[in-house]
Amino acid sequence: MSAEHVLRVFLTVDTELWPTVPDWPSRPLPADKADFADEIAADIHGQTGAGAFGLPFQIAGLNRHGLRASYFVEALFAARAGPAPLAHIAALVQSGGHEVQLHLHTEWLGELDDPELPPSHCQYLSELPLEQQTVLIRKGLANLAAAGVPRVQAFRAGSYGGNLDTLRALARNGIAIDSSYNAAFVNGDWGGRRLAQPQAIDGVWEFPIASFGDFPGHARHAQLCACSFGEMRDALQGAWRAGWYAFVIVLHSFELVKKRGAGRPPTPHRLNIRRFEQLCAFLGQHRERFRTSLFSELPLDAMPAIPPQQAVRAMWFNSLRRVAEQGWSRFR
Repeated sequence: MSAEHVLRVFLTVDTELWPTVPDWPSRPLPADKADFADEIAADIHGQTGAGAFGLPFQIAGLNRHGLRASYFVEALFAARAGPAPLAHIAALVQSGGHEVQLHLHTEWLGELDDPELPPSHCQYLSELPLEQQTVLIRKGLANLAAAGVPRVQAFRAGSYGGNLDTLRALARNGIAIDSSYNAAFVNGDWGGRRLAQPQAIDGVWEFPIASFGDFPGHARHAQLCACSFGEMRDALQGAWRAGWYAFVIVLHSFELVKKRGAGRPPTPHRLNIRRFEQLCAFLGQHRERFRTSLFSELPLDAMPAIPPQQAVRAMWFNSLRRVAEQGWSRFR
């Protein structure tokens, strides 16, 4: 690969909160639950007894290394928690210099009151027909607009649960980019496609989550908590050498903490914090090869033809290190 080639790296953060009420979403939230302060503290701010490791911590780390990220913010929860928490999250992201895009988890369906939508939750957006996906995306956009995000260019379905109808629903709502496809977790009908690089489908650009080979015959997706830093570095360097157009990385708003359950406060996830800091430092030190990009800046009217690219692999010892790291982390 020529020295002039720069790989576009999309750091994407699925930003969401989960009720601490037992058995949710199988059972609806109690009618008197109006306070989501504990969920905001744990899942958005990453509060622990040793400090906070959520959005403000992430944003400070990104900015320290001159990196940019796209925060896919779950918007349906505002129908139950009210508009203020969603506006708070959007302000944190935007004031830090990063972008807000739309994320939906259909687990919140049971908390919505809309005759056009099912009265109970499901796990994947792809379980809903086109018309209902269209309505749900429209609701998410309205919630983000009320929270101070007037324009959304990109979308990700919760649990990577999109399908071809999701792309059609996005097009109906004026969203030109999707990033729901994950080769390691294909949950919906994608017409038999195996996507590794961006592709225009039904008027929407699909930017798949990056994946790489870790063990023979197995693909692993590029998520912070799922990869050793060595694997992520191997995959990024391999993608640059192969001439990839884009490399999409996933992490979560709460990925740098360990949530211990009822009565056990969250603690810092030291392994994931180290991985995050290593990844930020690596990308910041190698701008000649890697540029963190935003979906809002893509030249969608002049996108180049993106041919299929060769798969990339991690070195076997870095994959073995990940197995050892994560085994050790479970006991700490």
